[in-house]
Amino acid sequence: MVLDFLTDVGGYVLPFLVVLTVLVFVHEMGHYLVARWNGVRVEVFSIGFGPEIRGWNDAAGTRWKICWIPFGGYVKFFGDSDGASRPDGDTLRELSDDERAVSFHHKRLGQRAAVVAAGPMANFAYAIIVLAAMYMAFGQRVTPAEIGRVVDQGAGQAAGFEEGDVVLAIDGSSIHRFEQFEQAVFLNPGRQLNFRIRRLDQERTLTATPRLIEKADRQGIMHKFGDLGLWPASPAIVGKVYEDSPAAEAGFLPGDRILAIDGQVLDNFERLQDIVAASKGRRLTVTLLRDGAEKRLYVAARRAGADKQPTQSSAGPERWLIGILRAQRAPVRLGPADAVMEATATCYEMLVQTLAYVGQMISGSRGTEDLGGPIRIAHASGQAAQVGVEQLIMLSILLSLNLGMINLFPIPILDGGHLLFYGFEAVLRRPLTERTQEFAFRIGLALVLTLTVFATWNDLVNLRVVEFIADLFS
Repeated sequence: MVLDFLTDVGGYVLPFLVVLTVLVFVHEMGHYLVARWNGVRVEVFSIGFGPEIRGWNDAAGTRWKICWIPFGGYVKFFGDSDGASRPDGDTLRELSDDERAVSFHHKRLGQRAAVVAAGPMANFAYAIIVLAAMYMAFGQRVTPAEIGRVVDQGAGQAAGFEEGDVVLAIDGSSIHRFEQFEQAVFLNPGRQLNFRIRRLDQERTLTATPRLIEKADRQGIMHKFGDLGLWPASPAIVGKVYEDSPAAEAGFLPGDRILAIDGQVLDNFERLQDIVAASKGRRLTVTLLRDGAEKRLYVAARRAGADKQPTQSSAGPERWLIGILRAQRAPVRLGPADAVMEATATCYEMLVQTLAYVGQMISGSRGTEDLGGPIRIAHASGQAAQVGVEQLIMLSILLSLNLGMINLFPIPILDGGHLLFYGFEAVLRRPLTERTQEFAFRIGLALVLTLTVFATWNDLVNLRVVEFIADLFS
């Protein structure tokens, strides 16, 4: 995996740079538009930092430029000492009346706050608008909050859940989609939750405590999360058959509904996966429904990676596959009003989940292994691009929400730090002294750099880059 990442840099870095450039442009354009609307002169609009690659001046005197270091950007207002919008005290004291009229730091408190807040708000707006457009163009995929499978000896079975139960609410919060149910369980390992469910047209309440699960993803990164052993209702319908796979050789076709394996009735796709994994290559008799008629096929699972030479980095549990993907539920296209409402609700849920995640890291109830930096984002961008444009756009929506949220944190040098200063200014009826602001900016810069270094080290360790480099010298 590490070799693939290092040798196929373009496949990861290019999508990452495209997504990052779009999001930075959206963020800075928010600052720029509101600044211009409030009569502030904008001297520089930069995508990236460092030496300029290319630039041009517009009629308003703004220098638009693209720089060599692509990780971020800034707008520099008239009267700023740098791209972080720190005031240049000596210059501000020498301004003429006409220059004061277009100086950012001579605008009213409310105007300055609006300009600063406009960047994160632009990221939020981007996420909602793009997601709404996707709901209108491609439709919204919704999984009903119905339990399709209860895993034996799982926490859900112990709590009394049964197949067919429909989850209505968790701790008083309404649930409309299975994704909401998964998020609540995922974020609350070891915490007792109250579930209101509907079973056979009757409502009842169950209490369950998600078990703490530690599991590695495909990159080998360990994650901790809550689990009840409950799966959504998901009929075992074939959505795709891979070429040259055991399923293709056996005659499977998209649209086939698998009814039973070796005479064992199959009620969902997850049970199919379990049976295939346990077969370890044994021939299976599959009964399926095709065009209204039952048909019997015979297939033997193949071990994943069996055609490749084993390597030290490929260690891990065996995976047996027959080469099919489940059929996705047909997305529902929404009208403009419904699309905006659903997109806003979805973005809000994503923000709440992310904040809860960060809060758990800060409180110590969750480890920091999931804290990722530029390398992991680049890796995720490359993977999303390989899946398709839709997946890459969804990643950009998530990153845009995170960019807006992080910038609102009350850390000096970030937009939230400026808003914090303006809060003090509103209470004290005067700005904080230049020395105080300078000291706070240095602390904020140190915090951001420390967090960036820590997140990058996390990426290098979790993606096994450090292990790979160490092996080169061992």
